[in-house]
Amino acid sequence: MLFSDKIKQLRIESGKRQRDLAMAIGVDVPAYSRYEHGERRPKREQVLKLARIFKTDPDELVAMWLADEAYSHIAQDKMANRAAILLNAMLGNSESPQANEANDDTEIAKSQTLTGVTRNLVSRLGRSIMPHYEQGDAMEVMQRIEDESIDCIVTTPPYWRRRSQGTESITARTADVFIDNIVQAMAQAWRVLKPQGSLWINMGDDTTDGFVQGIPWRIVLAMMDQQGWHLVNEVVWNKITTSPQGSQDHLRKVHEFMFHLVKTDNFYYNDDDLRHTFAFIVRNDDKGRKKSDKIKEHYLQPEGGHGLVPGDVWTIGVQRSGIAHYCVAPDTLYRLPIVATCPRDGIVLDPYCGTGTACKIAYQMNLRSIGIDINSDYIKRARASVEQKPLSLF
Repeated sequence: MLFSDKIKQLRIESGKRQRDLAMAIGVDVPAYSRYEHGERRPKREQVLKLARIFKTDPDELVAMWLADEAYSHIAQDKMANRAAILLNAMLGNSESPQANEANDDTEIAKSQTLTGVTRNLVSRLGRSIMPHYEQGDAMEVMQRIEDESIDCIVTTPPYWRRRSQGTESITARTADVFIDNIVQAMAQAWRVLKPQGSLWINMGDDTTDGFVQGIPWRIVLAMMDQQGWHLVNEVVWNKITTSPQGSQDHLRKVHEFMFHLVKTDNFYYNDDDLRHTFAFIVRNDDKGRKKSDKIKEHYLQPEGGHGLVPGDVWTIGVQRSGIAHYCVAPDTLYRLPIVATCPRDGIVLDPYCGTGTACKIAYQMNLRSIGIDINSDYIKRARASVEQKPLSLF
């Protein structure tokens, strides 16, 4: 973990605001914000003040600050890995520079950083299309994924205050802290996504004291402002049916948002396959497909012989899972983004994979995939939902 990520994590855990910390160490809020984004580094005495405020080990925080300082100077240099090995040797952490330099060409050596994180998760996939699942916190596991190695991210993060079964990976006390947690995780998503890649993030909102909180939009706007994401589309997922709601002073909520975000204007997009997939879903007799998972045709516009032009309102029913208070992401909701934005030899990532819908679809499409979830039971169910494809000699 980088120093900037660490102080942001400590701030969120402590429930403090950037304004409070900026005042405590004698800087303005923009300056402190740049510390958390890695754009500037505080002074040593400021790091010690932060350690006291966070009630964390000052030596560990200063050591991380020093490592971050060194790494910032060499990170983009092609000799960075060898420099890291030499630095370890100079500090007495290795037998000899010569002994370690022999391993410099291996994948593991290339993936080592001064932060102590080994980024080789994608290289471990090989060419197998069997989904690879990791149990753990999305933020921590994503740090083990190599830079710019993922083609398509499709995910539904935990809902703010929606689940109380102890399965959320984000247990925030306030909406602001929850938003910070998601935005911080999406910074890792930015790092691992290829320049031509796409992120699709599905989010529902929350109503507090009768008022909508605007959480999905607050998250996406923060991602755009702080991290540089570009918003391609905001898709309205019309869920058709939801749980009964008895309020008499506001409308029943029957939709969520699916946001399509990219890093550059040169993103991969397979318009033909997307149109044909839409056409198949709409015109199919629905044999073997649940009616609740069918997109209604009146949201599509015919366009010559190239299939149907998808609209930005998708009417897809909620899919029950058999798990108390838990709904599976509908197949169509994830299949369309993967068809549109993952190339044929690409890799799909779902950092909040639940029972593995995105990875299962990737497998069906002969794509490699990584699924992450903090809940071990969900991981077991995800693995059980995919059967090994038989090998063919022809």
